[in-house]
Amino acid sequence: MNRQRFSYKTSNFFQKVIDFPLFFHLILWLLVVLILSVLTSLNGTWPFSFYLLNTISVLPALLGFSYTMDIVGMNLFFGKHRHFILFLIIFVVATISFSLLIPGLSHIIMFGIFYPRVFEPLPWFNWRTIPQNLIILWFPYFILSIKTFFVNWFKSEKERLSIENKRLLAEIQLMKIKLHPHFLFNTLNNLYAMSKINCQNSSEYILKLSEIYRTMLYECNQDFYPLREELALIQNYIDLEKIRYDERLKLQFAIPTVIDDHLVIPPLLLFTFVENAFKHGCRHDVGNPFIDIEVRIDEAFITFESKNSVPNHQIEKSKYGGIGLENTQKRLQLIFEDEYTFEKDLSANSYSVFLKIPKLMNV
Repeated sequence: MNRQRFSYKTSNFFQKVIDFPLFFHLILWLLVVLILSVLTSLNGTWPFSFYLLNTISVLPALLGFSYTMDIVGMNLFFGKHRHFILFLIIFVVATISFSLLIPGLSHIIMFGIFYPRVFEPLPWFNWRTIPQNLIILWFPYFILSIKTFFVNWFKSEKERLSIENKRLLAEIQLMKIKLHPHFLFNTLNNLYAMSKINCQNSSEYILKLSEIYRTMLYECNQDFYPLREELALIQNYIDLEKIRYDERLKLQFAIPTVIDDHLVIPPLLLFTFVENAFKHGCRHDVGNPFIDIEVRIDEAFITFESKNSVPNHQIEKSKYGGIGLENTQKRLQLIFEDEYTFEKDLSANSYSVFLKIPKLMNV
């Protein structure tokens, strides 16, 4: 699919960090060593290799501090209970401990092994190097903590969206369960009436009913399915509903004549609006109900428009459409985020819906 549910621009990066942590940390520490070596050599007189070797010699202290605080931070900040004071105490203790380790490692490794005769014997600790040592110590942890923060945020956001998606899918299943007995009861009554008068179209309507339930039972369990299936479902539903209205219902259903087989849509997304037009509009209109539905497809978007009559005693705007319409709007936000347009309007005698969503191609 050329567009995923999680359309954050950095999602692929964070997913790779999660999938390949060793590679990320290797690159991170190579950059840390290079950057710190460059920074410490800016005002120095020795070759760059001297400062590079000095940075490598204190690397165990940087690794120990960064990963100790990273583990502590994950447990104290991203766990169920946050303990800022405890984290601060551990941070101070770890800073003191590992900052004292930096000059010790430098004194033992750098000036004890690699350059033992370059300098006269010096004390291993110098107060004037404290600011520099703190910068060297905190810099890699700062980068690592940023990574940890965003990776944990990405995981929690992905989990939240997954839970929300499962909840909405469960609500879709519930909507189908609610639709099945009500719709089946009305349809069977209509078919029974047709059979009593020996209507020649009875077999055709039974076939449409079968197609509706086939789609709902097998096709709608997917995250996406072909737009053709959705429009065929809507057409069959309309044909069966029209039995109840005879010539009283004025209905127009306009769809493209050619639809790409790879064009997909979330199940029952458009069907919800059509079912809503019958259930909350025309079904209660004892006059001359009407429904106008149009689906258009251009290079980048699918546009759905519908308008239906409503009785004069219609319920208030805030309650029109019920929970099905509310759940559909949540699905739109979850799947398309800010890339869709949805408008609805309830006037004195009609209700209209406008929906424009990006095209999704299953390639």
